[in-house]
Amino acid sequence: MLIYGKEIREKIKQDVARAAQQTDMSMVVVRIGDDKSSLAYVNGIKKFGDETGVKVGITNLSAGVSQEEAIGYIEELNRDPGVNGIMLQTPLPAHLQAGVLVNAVDCHKDVEGIHNFNLGKLISKQAGIQPATPRAVISMLKHYSIDIEGRKVCIVGRSAILGSPLAMMMSSENGTVTLCHSRTRNLGDETRRADILVAAVGKAGFITPDMVREESVIIDVGINFDENGRMVGDVHEEAKTKARMASAVPGGVGLITVAELFNNLRIISQSR
Repeated sequence: MLIYGKEIREKIKQDVARAAQQTDMSMVVVRIGDDKSSLAYVNGIKKFGDETGVKVGITNLSAGVSQEEAIGYIEELNRDPGVNGIMLQTPLPAHLQAGVLVNAVDCHKDVEGIHNFNLGKLISKQAGIQPATPRAVISMLKHYSIDIEGRKVCIVGRSAILGSPLAMMMSSENGTVTLCHSRTRNLGDETRRADILVAAVGKAGFITPDMVREESVIIDVGINFDENGRMVGDVHEEAKTKARMASAVPGGVGLITVAELFNNLRIISQSR
């Protein structure tokens, strides 16, 4: 059974639209270079803003901008009282350090929840802005009444903005978490033990049917494009049919992620 994110997105959209009627909400997305894979995501953010009455500005800096120039621009946005939220769109040109630029953003304007300050609050289990995609994963599981407490959760992929914070969030929900990565031995043994399997590796069809247990729930966070330009996930379609439930790609976690980004902006704006 495939599960989708549309209903969750619409619920968050309504909440954001109501908040935008009462509070000024604005966000600036900073793109550096012209990476085509990120353009659809940025356009989706602009569309969501238009539909909810939230001001979204998109700044395009040249691929040759220096790190110092990029930091200077981010610091201007930090000082601008008319900007509530800032998002740095990745991937970045190779000469730029994403970690440095992300942490140049004012932590109180970090709509992605990936500044070290916000990740630190996540680790210490304090209330705060949480990373948008991990929030989307949790929202999807709860919407479909999939229990996390006491379940074996296997996350494949340990990135600082997705896999690692998601492991902390799943643990806070009392799941028993295994975080897998490129050095994990016998990966299939780990994924087959999972009640909930989250794929976040960025490789099309990486999770194959033999790696999945029939009664498991699969959350596919991957966004990849095949040779025909079709969007596909990290989980092979046959693996999804084998599971009890599996999130669709497209139409699954990605739909919710944009909404959670604006939900973070709502929280930031209302706390000012």
